[in-house]
Amino acid sequence: MAKQKMDSYIIKAGDRIIEREELVKLAMAIGLDKKATRPLAIDLRNQGAFTEYFVILSATNARQVAAVAEEIRVFFRDKLGLQPVSIDGREARTWILLDYGFVFVHVFQEPTRELYALEQLWSKGKYMTPSEEELSALLSEVKAALPTNSNNEALEAAPL
Repeated sequence: MAKQKMDSYIIKAGDRIIEREELVKLAMAIGLDKKATRPLAIDLRNQGAFTEYFVILSATNARQVAAVAEEIRVFFRDKLGLQPVSIDGREARTWILLDYGFVFVHVFQEPTRELYALEQLWSKGKYMTPSEEELSALLSEVKAALPTNSNNEALEAAPL
């Protein structure tokens, strides 16, 4: 399981290696599976940003914001061995931020997303807008690659 910085590990689902960009898409796919809307990822690697990617998802209410963020957090923890560096916004639940170092996952209520307009603030980044079909297929593929052991140590991390 990945316990150090993502830089020094690869993530595997069975024999399948999951690259960073796929992890970004996987966060989007998990959110969509939990009925989030308007998925968007922004590649910030050439922007001198404090992270490599943003994932932005919308939810209709506070309960759904919390549910989407929790689903992503639990999947990443239990299936990928990835723990967030920090989590912000759990109390208000209008915007929850999961910080994984290389990717920040933002789950917004729609009015809050419009207010902060991260898409406009980071408009020079490369937008990633995979289709729902592509995201669903990726999630299915990763789930199928996971070993079916009972202790949920599904993915391994190995030093590069």
